[in-house]
Amino acid sequence: METASSAQLPAYERITLLLEQYPWSAFYRIGLGCVLPLLYCRISSKEDSEWFLILWFLSCLFAIRLFPAVFRKVFPFSKEVKGIWAERREIAKRYDSYQWRKLIWFGIGMACYVVLSGTWNVVVVALTAFCVVGGGIGVFVWRKRSAAEKVAIA
Repeated sequence: METASSAQLPAYERITLLLEQYPWSAFYRIGLGCVLPLLYCRISSKEDSEWFLILWFLSCLFAIRLFPAVFRKVFPFSKEVKGIWAERREIAKRYDSYQWRKLIWFGIGMACYVVLSGTWNVVVVALTAFCVVGGGIGVFVWRKRSAAEKVAIA
């Protein structure tokens, strides 16, 4: 459904669809993962608890989930694009309802931040490890479930 008629879509709709396709989705999530701890360090004060980073991270994940929903409602998109988004959301609900797979890319981005900045903060490193491990498990489960469904269909 996506590839056959997506060439006929306006450029802004094609770009919007591409942002959620691999590898582009991985690139922007890695970038976000790298920027999230940096922004936290810039906006937090010295008196803030390091554990406030967890709340910051969860708020950013919520915003990343909320922004596309608002974006889809505010801006006009063709029925074809809305159909593709609905199909993607249904697949995500079926295989990965909490979307753990996305965490691996955020974790890789945060690992890049840790290495590049030299910030070996316990909370940042723990959050990075959680994202990489949780995301890795999510990828494993996603592949196992999708392979099982393909076998069941065949």
